[in-house]
Amino acid sequence: MVQSRVEDLSPVVKKVSVEVTPDRVKDALDRAFTSVSRTVKLKGYRQGHVPRRLVERYFGDDVKKDVAQKLVTGSIHEALADHQLDPVAPPRVENGAVEPGQPFKYTATVEVRPRVEPKDYEGLTVPKIEPVVTDAEIGERIEEIRSGQAMFVPVEGRDVAEAGDFVSADYEGFVDGVPLRGAKREGVLLEVAEGSLLENMAEGLLGARVGETRELGASFPSDYAVEDLRGKEGRFQVVVKGLKRREIPALDDAFVQDLGGEQKTMSELRAKIRGDMEQQKRERAKSDQREAVLTALVEKNPLEAPPALVERNVDAMLQGMLEGFMRRGIDPRQLGLNLDRMRDELRQRALLEVKGYLLLEAIAEKEKIDATEEDLGSHFDKMAAELKQPAEKIRAAFRRQDSLDSLKARLRQDKALAFLLSKANFQ
Repeated sequence: MVQSRVEDLSPVVKKVSVEVTPDRVKDALDRAFTSVSRTVKLKGYRQGHVPRRLVERYFGDDVKKDVAQKLVTGSIHEALADHQLDPVAPPRVENGAVEPGQPFKYTATVEVRPRVEPKDYEGLTVPKIEPVVTDAEIGERIEEIRSGQAMFVPVEGRDVAEAGDFVSADYEGFVDGVPLRGAKREGVLLEVAEGSLLENMAEGLLGARVGETRELGASFPSDYAVEDLRGKEGRFQVVVKGLKRREIPALDDAFVQDLGGEQKTMSELRAKIRGDMEQQKRERAKSDQREAVLTALVEKNPLEAPPALVERNVDAMLQGMLEGFMRRGIDPRQLGLNLDRMRDELRQRALLEVKGYLLLEAIAEKEKIDATEEDLGSHFDKMAAELKQPAEKIRAAFRRQDSLDSLKARLRQDKALAFLLSKANFQ
C-alpha cells in the first residue's frame, strides 16, 4: 500500500511525498535478506546457512540502502499515476530511512508540463522581410572567393621587408625568459602589418632583412585560450627566412574555370552566387520570422517552462554548435571554449523555444492540427533528395530508432507555426 500527496512548488514543479506501509517494507527487507543469505559466506558457516541476525549485523546498512532504492522504484510510478503527473525528466528523490516495523517515507521533486490555454494567437505582428540580394553583396562574395584563391609568390629584386609583405619566418616564444611550450615554429608566414604576432601580424618586421633576427613583443589577452598565459607579456625571437607577396587572380572567365565548378563564365558565377545568397536570405528570414512569432506568442501567453526541458534544449543547441565546428574540420577542444559561459548565453533563447513549443503544441491541439502520413512522406522525400538516399531507407532508420513519434511532433509544431504565420500581421 502506498500513500502520497502533492504540493505545488510552481506551475511546473511538484513535490510528491510518498509513504510506503510497514508491511510492504517488511516484505522487501525479508526478500533482500533472504537473497543475501543465499550467497554470503562467513567463517564457520556454509554458504546459504548464515543466520539472518549475522547477515543483518554485517550487511544490514547496505541491504537497507538497496531496499530503499527498490521501494522508491516500485512506488514512485504508482504515486505519479495516482496524481496524474507526467514528468518531463526523472524525479529528484530524497530518500528516508528503512527500518523494520516503520513506514518508509521519501519525497520526490517532479517537473511537469504546465497547463496551457493559448489565446490571442491570431494576428501576431511579424516583421516583413524581403530576401533581396544586391550587386554589391555579390561583388563582395566574389572578392572573398578571389582572395581565397590568392597565391604567395617570392619577392624578387629586394631582400628588405616592406609594408604588406609576408615574411617567411622561424620563431620561438619566451615568457619571463623561459621558452614557451608549443611556441617554436618554422616556416610561418607573418604579414608585415599592424596587429599581434599571435594573429600572424608583425609590423615590427618592417625594414627587416632576409637572414636577420629580431625580437618582438606580444601581449596575451585576458581571455586567451591558455589560462596561465592570460595578461602576460611574451617575447619572440623571429628569424626572417624569406619575403613573399600575395598575388590575387584576375577576375575573368579563366578564374571561374580554375574554381573547378560547373560555372565557366563570370556571368554564370554571378548567377550562381545570387541564387545561393537568395536561398540563404530566405532561410534567414524564415528563422527571424519564426523567432518573432514565438516571441510575440509568449508575450501574449506568459507561462513557466520546466527547467529540465530548458536545460535539455541548451544541451541540444550546444551539441549542434560543436558538431558544426567539427563538420568544418575544426576541433572544438583546440578553441579554448568556455562551455559554461556558452550555456549561459544560450539559455535565454532555449527558454523562448521551450515556451514557444509548449504553446505550439497547445495551439495544434486546439486547432486540430496534426502531422499526416502525407507530411511524413514529403519530409522523407526532401531528406532523400538532400542525402541522395532512398526515402524508404531513411524512414526505416527513423523506425528502428523509435524516432517517428518525435518527428511527427516536430512536424506538427511546424504546421502550427505555419498556421500562425498565415494569420500574422506582417509589417
